[in-house]
Amino acid sequence: MASRDNERTELEGLPDHEKRQTVRNGSFFKALRNSLNGIWLILVRERNMRIHVVLAFLILVAGLHYGLYRADWLWVTMAIFIVIFSEFLNTIIEAVVDLVVEKKYHPLAKLAKDVAAGAVLVAVGVEIIILLIIFQPYVWRQFGIVTNFSDLLHRFQ
Repeated sequence: MASRDNERTELEGLPDHEKRQTVRNGSFFKALRNSLNGIWLILVRERNMRIHVVLAFLILVAGLHYGLYRADWLWVTMAIFIVIFSEFLNTIIEAVVDLVVEKKYHPLAKLAKDVAAGAVLVAVGVEIIILLIIFQPYVWRQFGIVTNFSDLLHRFQ
């Protein structure tokens, strides 16, 4: 099978502003520009992504305030990344489903969109658990409560 990388689809008769790219990017910088444009579009179009980004910024500020250790930063960064990445995937799935079904209702389209949104909710739940585990000793120490979380868990067993 021949590669489509070098094929060009001619859009004869269309004005220049309606012609769109139909082949792979010719350079790294064009690909980078398109990638940054994708990030910009999701920030502009998706309210939930803006909320996730603002909350991520606040979490990072809190981490700086409490002076998180290196391992804690790793977990916090991964938790934030998982949520933002899942929101990207959710947006991709919603866009593709909308493209396929157009304005018609289809139960499988609803299933795909609901499951994608559910994945974001699960990611947020995991993020909250990670953040509670990481920030708990820092916050308690700020209020003068010094405890070892593992000792606390072993007392209940």
